Amino acid sequence: MKRISIKSLHRKLWKPLTDFIKQRDGRKCFTCGKEIEPGKGLHCGHFIPSKICGHELRYDEDIIHVQCYFCNINLGGNGAIFYRRMLEEYGEEKVNEIFIRLERYKKDKPKWEEIDYINKIEYYKNKIKSK
Repeated sequence: MKRISIKSLHRKLWKPLTDFIKQRDGRKCFTCGKEIEPGKGLHCGHFIPSKICGHELRYDEDIIHVQCYFCNINLGGNGAIFYRRMLEEYGEEKVNEIFIRLERYKKDKPKWEEIDYINKIEYYKNKIKSK
């Protein structure tokens, strides 16, 4: 069986995951609340920046929400408002659990294998079909 590069698997996973997030959230920015017009920069932003959150959280649908271009890019994710909205949406216990998972990742730095990506790709493809 030919090995697939992790970079390629990342792209293959990101597409169905973001399709699911956009289907779930619609066109309303999670942080500023503005309705995003078609073709005007609908992004999927992370509560914990993807560069530091590790693979487990990077692809966790609970920390990814639709954002407008301005909030995600110009405001760097609009972190303070994102945090407040996460508390409103999920509650303090769930948000604390996310931070615990982040600390565990920073301590252990577990790596994802090819199969982890493949399983997540199938999971989100199936999740989109079921809606």
